[in-house]
Amino acid sequence: MAPAVTRKAALQLVGLGAVGAFLAACSSDNGSGSTNAADKLQAIKDAGKIRIGMEGTFKPFGYHDESGKLVGFEKEIGDLIAQDLGVKAEYIETQWDSLIGGVDADRYDLVINNVSATDERKQKYDFSVPYAISEGRVGVLDNSSLKKIDDISGKTAAQSETSNFRTLVEEKGATIIPVTGFDEAIEQVLSGRADLTGNDFVTFQSYIQEHPEAKLRLLDGTLGEGSEAAILMPKGATDLKKAVDDSITKHLDNGDFKKIYEKYVNADLSPKA
Repeated sequence: MAPAVTRKAALQLVGLGAVGAFLAACSSDNGSGSTNAADKLQAIKDAGKIRIGMEGTFKPFGYHDESGKLVGFEKEIGDLIAQDLGVKAEYIETQWDSLIGGVDADRYDLVINNVSATDERKQKYDFSVPYAISEGRVGVLDNSSLKKIDDISGKTAAQSETSNFRTLVEEKGATIIPVTGFDEAIEQVLSGRADLTGNDFVTFQSYIQEHPEAKLRLLDGTLGEGSEAAILMPKGATDLKKAVDDSITKHLDNGDFKKIYEKYVNADLSPKA
């Protein structure tokens, strides 16, 4: 894995959140929505629930098991945060390309879906401290002539429009074929309609374990400097950000997240303290 970024450094990177109030795009009448982002935490407590956006089809982050139950390590992280806030977690499932926009529409209070705090996203949203880190990789057909990540210039890459991995493969010279999510990206690669797709190692590892027959392999090298996942929330929701940060820090420090990660991916994804 790429060198882990410390939580102290991450706090400096992500920032402590804007202190001014921010008017949400629209109010909600079905839960914990609040017109004033600065009042978001109190609105959540008043509603008795926190609405969490995730894809729900993204194994092992958040997905449905054979019984139909929503599971995954990000789902368990959301449950712990809700418990610390003294409310119930309500999960609202949305496709990746409209997932972040659901915060603007006040469909949910947080997004927990392997989201990286890019500079572009930080202009519109606040982020928690990172709760997980994983290296970026590139997947190709096993008979591809590509050997390493530096070989992808001029090749086609199946990527979600708003994915940070889209930016990373574009920087390497790849041409983008837009898709709605990882499953479609893999299908494009396996069918030969795209040369490659970039994502984090955990996602690829889970897919290969689930589909050992898939003719997929990973190129040598890492894509970017390591992908840090953080929780996305409305800009200016300062009290909510502090409460979420406190919850994440507590469960990283006491080893709860480590146990969750090892349960799902047999590895500790915790950022180093």
